[in-house]
This record gives sequence, C-alpha cells and structure tokens, in this order.
Amino acid sequence: MPTLVADSLDLPGLLGREAMLAALDAAAAQVRSGGQPLATLTLDVDHFKDYQDQAGGDKAHAVLQSLAELLMQHRPAASTLVHMGSDEFMLLLPSHDLAAALLVAERLRGEVAQAFSTLGRGLTITVGVAASPAAVNWSARTLLALADARMTFAKRRLLPHHNLVWAGTLPSDWYLRLDIEPGVWPSL
Repeated sequence: MPTLVADSLDLPGLLGREAMLAALDAAAAQVRSGGQPLATLTLDVDHFKDYQDQAGGDKAHAVLQSLAELLMQHRPAASTLVHMGSDEFMLLLPSHDLAAALLVAERLRGEVAQAFSTLGRGLTITVGVAASPAAVNWSARTLLALADARMTFAKRRLLPHHNLVWAGTLPSDWYLRLDIEPGVWPSL
C-alpha cells in the first residue's frame, strides 16, 4: 500500500510543519498586541489518495507543488502558507475576522477548482475556517485545532464531502475533543 507523497515541497516562502507552531505563535502575539483578530484556514485536497494511487507518486507530487504555487499566488499579502505534509496546508491570516477569512477561503477554493479542472485533474479542496474571538482569551493552537476540526467535519459529515468551505458550528461532542466551549468561538 503506497504512502502519501511530499512531506515537504520546495517553494520560496512556503513554511513546513516544523516551522508552523513558531509562525502560529508569532502571528498570535503580533495580532494580540495590536488588538486584531487572527484567522486560520486548513486545506485538504479532496480525493488525493485516489488520485495518487491512479496517477503515481511523481504526478501526485507535481500536483501538490502546483497547488502550493497557486495558493502562494492567490493568498493575501500578509498571510503565511504552511505545508503540513502530504495533501494538507494551513494559511495564517493576521487581521482577518471570520467574515474576511471566509471570503479568502471561498476565493481560494474557487481558484483551485478552476485551475485543476482545466488541467484535467478534477481535484478540489475542502477548507476549515476559524478566527479568534474578540475580547476573549484564546489559544493559537486551539484556533488551529478548530479550523482543522471544521475541515474534517465538512469532509465527513457535509454533502458532497468535497469542494467545501466550513466555518459553522460543530456537534457539541466535537468541541469537547478540542477542550473549548462552543459559545466562545464565532460561527455561522
């Protein structure tokens, strides 16, 4: 059984998983000092494992490299893109509230769907979105965990299980796993 490819991608300005926590903590400290929000997007390529199994590791790696380049090209100027490994990415959006982060997520989702459909790949992304709540003590790592949980929830529970952006509420037992209260975090 083949494993997923690309623990790292070669692209200037793209951070890897090992640098992610430091970048996340630095972004949180910066926005807190300025009284600004911080948003995170977690992105996962839909049906990537199937694509890799059919196309092979080299083509799958090329797709991830193309995706990283596309995300770098279309991300907001002050944002940070992180390759988490395999087919997962994270985008840090300083000074973005939930509404602004949703706009970025939808734009990126559309750009990826359009670019990959014209290349004959038919791949899409599902995006989880979270933003720091105003006037509440929050943890940057919990913010990331919430975005990731929303992305996972969208892929598993929302139809059509791909090509989605989700920043809505989660079932109450999902919040317990994150060790946060549901009412603390903004949702649609």
